[in-house]
Amino acid sequence: MSIESNFCFSTEQLPVAVPVSAAGSARTSASCSLASSRESSTSAPGPIPFKVLMLGGPAVGKSSLVMQFMTSEYLHAYDTSIDDDSGEKSVSVLLAGEESELCFIDFATADLSPNSLIYKYSDPHAYCVVYSSADRSSLEIAEKILQNLWTLDTISTKAVILVANKADLVRSRVVTTEEGKSMATSYDCKYIETSVGINHNVDELLVGVLTQIRLKLENPERSRDLFRKRSTSKKNLNRNRSPASGAATPTGSCTNSPKKYRGSRTSASLKVRSLLGKVWARDSKSKSCENLHVL
Repeated sequence: MSIESNFCFSTEQLPVAVPVSAAGSARTSASCSLASSRESSTSAPGPIPFKVLMLGGPAVGKSSLVMQFMTSEYLHAYDTSIDDDSGEKSVSVLLAGEESELCFIDFATADLSPNSLIYKYSDPHAYCVVYSSADRSSLEIAEKILQNLWTLDTISTKAVILVANKADLVRSRVVTTEEGKSMATSYDCKYIETSVGINHNVDELLVGVLTQIRLKLENPERSRDLFRKRSTSKKNLNRNRSPASGAATPTGSCTNSPKKYRGSRTSASLKVRSLLGKVWARDSKSKSCENLHVL
């Protein structure tokens, strides 16, 4: 199967991120500066691991993504620990001069349902909600997971990323990019498309997870404020669409104001401004949901 050129992955904009082993030993391909930083940290205790819960329906590629994190050639990533019994795998990453350990918690859906995982691991640092772009039912499962996280007020304080995997299956695709972005925007979480088969955005997801965790921990109040503002904005938009009276009254109509507009140009101008404002706000949020390096 031929793969469209738009899935070619460029690392030019990816932040400098290089995992290091738990003992701090450098790979032969690592730079001398990285080796020296590892040596200076060998005597210090290891960082507290950040727990990342992998959620999603069956056969969406959660385990494949985790394994790709462990073998990434670009990041020289590899396991610091593996415990097949507990379904936990860890990798240590050096990002922006700071070392962090990510512990990915991944269970087969047949063993533990997504909701069971959420309640069993009640306080992880991040959630990766994965669906397959070639399976619409997996998108429905992902939305139920996001609904649960929203109800628990988790999205306001934790890093949550909606992952559209298997993006390389162009001919089999049934879930569009716009649908995925729209869902992420609705639940105020991040969005990214990946493909383990062609290693598309896998490294970007790994770096993005760590970046989102750090941003949430460093800016808890700002994170909550942004969440409240976005939630209020969404409620107001819904309220405008469905007024309390039950009648769909267009903006600028005579029933909304006792005075008539002096000319049709003024009315049209206000409607155009309102429409452009909504389009700009939606486009701005859509772009923000794809940027894993900002709150």
